[in-house]
Amino acid sequence: MQLRWARVLTVSILTVYVNCVLTNIVSLRQLWYADTYNNGTSLTPLHDTMFVEWIHGDYIPLRDQLTLRDMVDVCTYLWVIMVLLVWFTCSRHPIVAAKALTAQIILIPTFSLSRMLTIVPDSTPNCLDVYEIPKTEDVTWVFWKYPLRACGDMLWSSDVTQLIIFTSMATQMVSDRRPRLRTLVWFVGECWTLLTIILIFTARYQYSVDVITTIVVVKLVMSHEFIRKFAQYCFVRRGGYYERAPVQELPIQTI
Repeated sequence: MQLRWARVLTVSILTVYVNCVLTNIVSLRQLWYADTYNNGTSLTPLHDTMFVEWIHGDYIPLRDQLTLRDMVDVCTYLWVIMVLLVWFTCSRHPIVAAKALTAQIILIPTFSLSRMLTIVPDSTPNCLDVYEIPKTEDVTWVFWKYPLRACGDMLWSSDVTQLIIFTSMATQMVSDRRPRLRTLVWFVGECWTLLTIILIFTARYQYSVDVITTIVVVKLVMSHEFIRKFAQYCFVRRGGYYERAPVQELPIQTI
């Protein structure tokens, strides 16, 4: 078996672009709603018990919160890059990468569309100014601007989504015949995810309900049989049995 590389690369690029456009549209809708109903001011963040009452995050300066958010991105990107490097150098098992891509093309558009249907205030006060959302009449920026940050609650945690997907990918790269190593890889991935979640809560990056819902939904999706079947059908090319093993033809014998 081998990956259909042309299809994988095409779908990956399209998924990233669609996610960027939909994320920008979320910020644009937040801007329109603020201009129409809130005198041009960003909506007031919702009360989050985890941040306000447990962590007492109101005493953390905004500058430090933004720094912690950068650390969330660093943790996410670092884990994704490490898993991809290990897969490329040590595994290259096609179904593992295909399942990760399938989860992306299902979850990212679903999450993006769901957050477009409901307007929820961003967890950051004055997010329109903090994230420098363009306030021009020309809205074509939604098609070309890369959204480092989006103003408007995502309803899901994209960082936690990636960590769960790539932790599952890392675990599946280990053979079933090495259960201790597989358990160790899973444990490291879960601890890495937990550390990132702590940073998310401390930085008031997302609401606690976003993180908890993401964990449950993404873990259920990654364990569903449909993901494997869809990934195998769309992104894995199967070679014929006789193509994989050399066959020596015997000469025709006559009596």
